[in-house]
Amino acid sequence: MSLLPAAPSRPHTDALEAALTGVGVLVGRGGRPDDGGWQGEPGRTAFTAYAVLYPGAGIPDGDLADPSEYLDYRCQVTCVAATSEGAEAVADKVKTLVGRRLTVAGRSSYPVWLTLDRPASRDDSVAPPVHYLVLELAFRTGPAPA
Repeated sequence: MSLLPAAPSRPHTDALEAALTGVGVLVGRGGRPDDGGWQGEPGRTAFTAYAVLYPGAGIPDGDLADPSEYLDYRCQVTCVAATSEGAEAVADKVKTLVGRRLTVAGRSSYPVWLTLDRPASRDDSVAPPVHYLVLELAFRTGPAPA
């Protein structure tokens, strides 16, 4: 018997990024996207709200015959805006993915669920301050049907 390795997490992050882009969220991976944030002088120009993905590696799961058949994937999504209301608006778009099945190449996806919803916070260490709202989305994938 030959066991298959655990599914890679990167295609899962790709699927999440594509789905978020599809609902109108500007997305960065591990940092601010190029077009996000202040569009000129901070506080005097428009702020383009965005989300930053901080993906996990995924946890394999299965049975004795194939212990890595499934991958339980989680990703922190940090919503950033100039106002608390703006961060909440980004989070509302992110939450539209809850219950959807994302397309992951070569995998069958279970619906997305929300595993973390932290209250909005304000970062006063930058001027002008920015606001954050942190969510975590999760979903499970298994092998695509033959």
